[in-house]
Amino acid sequence: MALALLLGTAAAAAGFLVTSWFGVVLAQHGPHGTMIRFLVTRHVLYAIPTLLLSLFSQSMVLFYFIGTGRLVKDEIGSLPEESRRVVLRALRRFKARTSPPATFAMLAAIAAFVLGGWVHTAPLSVRPAAHVAHLASAVVALLLHLWALLAEYPVFVENNVLMGDPAAYGRRSP
Repeated sequence: MALALLLGTAAAAAGFLVTSWFGVVLAQHGPHGTMIRFLVTRHVLYAIPTLLLSLFSQSMVLFYFIGTGRLVKDEIGSLPEESRRVVLRALRRFKARTSPPATFAMLAAIAAFVLGGWVHTAPLSVRPAAHVAHLASAVVALLLHLWALLAEYPVFVENNVLMGDPAAYGRRSP
């Protein structure tokens, strides 16, 4: 499951990259370019799955750590108090390290998508500013997904160690 979530985050980041590339090419062709219909279609066809993949993978990261935390808490009930404290600190640390990047990555994906709708419906006088805002939001979304990927990977690895043997993990020095 952890590998699938990491791959989902990586695929969302790749989707932002590809979608942004189509958007930049689209902006260079202008509103009356010969390939405008093709480029708009491709841009939207990549944007929608990218948004959905981003929302799914990042929300599942949040739920993954809630769910695995509950499983581990149920399993460590018979451990000595000090061991339980070590495990509970680790679980809090896991959530603290993964929740902010996952949340901000989702919010940035939504912002980029909404701003894309603004670009598509904006009056011609506003469209250059809308393009800049949309591109900037897509770049921010890409960077936040990369941050999420880098933040989540080591936590998934450590969480797998913890889930493999909570008692041994609890005996580690705090």
